[in-house]
Amino acid sequence: MPNGHGQRQEDEEKLIKAVEEDGWNLYPDPPEWVVSAAKSDGIDKGAGFKAKRKTYNGDNYVYLAVSSVHGLHIHVFSQKKSQYHETTPKEGICPNCQQYVRRYDDDDYLTCHRCGWQYKPLSERFRNIFG
Repeated sequence: MPNGHGQRQEDEEKLIKAVEEDGWNLYPDPPEWVVSAAKSDGIDKGAGFKAKRKTYNGDNYVYLAVSSVHGLHIHVFSQKKSQYHETTPKEGICPNCQQYVRRYDDDDYLTCHRCGWQYKPLSERFRNIFG
């Protein structure tokens, strides 16, 4: 009689495939702070496809922590912030250097502090061109 290990492996693969179909990539060696944060949030206490999931923002990636099918492990998936967040006047992705940028209190506009790109409102761009 089988011990169920094969079935568990099959279930885990289905879970991983289902999450990857939503645009996430399995992160085989996730940053320790993501796993620690997920454990402190109780992600490993649930199990199955309906278990609690939570996202965590890194510098350039968003991480999704998902409980394994049997609640024994945490799977971590990642997605570039440029794919997860839409560029708005408050945050987004720099089209020049592809780094995630967010607007700080001292910024007049969303500014990439790495290369200098600015996300200005259309009216301001016209004023710069024609004014």
